[in-house]
Amino acid sequence: MSDSGSKAMGSLYDLLLDYVDAARVHDSTYEIAQTLVRNYARLSAMSLREMAELCYVSQASFSRFCRFLGFESFAEFKEAVDSANYRVQDDYTREFLKRIKSGEPLSQGAYRDLFPNYGGIGPSDDDLRALPDILDAVEAAHRVVFFSHHFLWHIGRYLQGKMLLMDKYVELYQSYEHQLAAAGELGEGDLAIICSMNGSYMSHYREIARSIFASGARVLMLTQNDHSLHINRADWVLSCGETNANDVGKYAALMTIDCMVTSYLSRYLMRKNPNE
Repeated sequence: MSDSGSKAMGSLYDLLLDYVDAARVHDSTYEIAQTLVRNYARLSAMSLREMAELCYVSQASFSRFCRFLGFESFAEFKEAVDSANYRVQDDYTREFLKRIKSGEPLSQGAYRDLFPNYGGIGPSDDDLRALPDILDAVEAAHRVVFFSHHFLWHIGRYLQGKMLLMDKYVELYQSYEHQLAAAGELGEGDLAIICSMNGSYMSHYREIARSIFASGARVLMLTQNDHSLHINRADWVLSCGETNANDVGKYAALMTIDCMVTSYLSRYLMRKNPNE
């Protein structure tokens, strides 16, 4: 057992993301975890020495970090790295992957169309036509930061996990102070994603919203509130259905995020395996 008496559970990337998203103190332990997240695709080819050098710590310090996560040793941590052969495309059928990789117009609609009774909760056809430009911005962005609260924060966590498996780190912070700090650090070349069904995030957290819009970063809003004044300040708006009655907005937000994910997956597969 580790020094803490805990035992690591779940995938390695889940353990790392859970920590960096919710850590209240951004200390050396946090910096190690975030460095590993930012370089996740490289870890399987790295030794203890190389990982320690990557994180600017000693090998002993890195071994202590492994125990902090719940692993008994670096060897057990490395075993988790080497066994993490899960690919983002493993969630989808071959037929579906073939469809989204085919290059057919609006292929991201293939995911939405799997649910014939989705009842209008997903993105509109106009939104789907805007997705290529949005995904260009995601690919090109130096930093992508997801801002939200309550249950929608967990939808951001879903996006974050999927994108990490496609070599794109989406930053996500649970606490107000860390969201505010992230907003203040944005600049040109970055992308902020604000997810708020009723648009209340901007009114509840005005200082964060002011920092985002003053930063020079591009802004994508996911919302149902097409009357919000903030919409005019966003570069893109993806509608999340037409109503939040009976709290259905969360399903609309997830559908919109999934359309983004599957559309990005199409690009990722073409980039990684263009001849398949």
